[in-house]
Amino acid sequence: MGISLIPGSFLARNAKHVSSKGRALVLGRQKLHLKPPGLRKLAKVAQDNDIDVSPEDLVQEDGFTEALLNAFGYPKMEAMDFTPSEGAEHVHDLNKPIPKHLKEQFDVVLDGGTTEHIFHIGRALENCHALLKPGGIMMSYVAADGWFGHGFFQVGPDVPWRFWHHSLGYEVLEAGAHERQGQQRYHKIIDPTLRARGGVKTFEGPTMLLYAMRKPLKAVRKITPVQGHYVEYER
Repeated sequence: MGISLIPGSFLARNAKHVSSKGRALVLGRQKLHLKPPGLRKLAKVAQDNDIDVSPEDLVQEDGFTEALLNAFGYPKMEAMDFTPSEGAEHVHDLNKPIPKHLKEQFDVVLDGGTTEHIFHIGRALENCHALLKPGGIMMSYVAADGWFGHGFFQVGPDVPWRFWHHSLGYEVLEAGAHERQGQQRYHKIIDPTLRARGGVKTFEGPTMLLYAMRKPLKAVRKITPVQGHYVEYER
């Protein structure tokens, strides 16, 4: 798990949706996967998004990324992990429901490539929803395609659209897929509901799904998500 140029650019683009105040939680501490040329590119992306940073602002001695996120204007990051080995403040297995004292405590929850490694991924996503305050921001970059053997799952467009948006009422701030090899093209993801086979798309090489969602201020009546191309069969 970590931040390279594609996730870093995503975080810079969406920094405008968060405030440095409040609490933020990252699922597993994120390591920095950028060398000096990449740091310079990311600093330029941040500057293009009205974030005043230098490459030096993005680096910390232990190789993690709390300094980068702080420089981008995110709240102070706490971490949740199933092991204390990397210094997480909250040790919890996301296969299991979160403890009551953590419910609706965070203004930002960041899934930086963690949930696809959790066997009960649906429970992990439900936990992220439970952790967020009303109006909070859910952000994720996870394996989408071409990552055979990387985790338990590769995630498709029905997760941001059918689960977060249609089932839970979240506002879609960004939903896209970014190729990590070749031309490294970015593809905006539109709502797959009622599209043929959910708007299936194939990519060449590993591709990331990136999404940012805002939790509604007032909870909606939760429904069990159904993939977009099966909606017409719902009862």
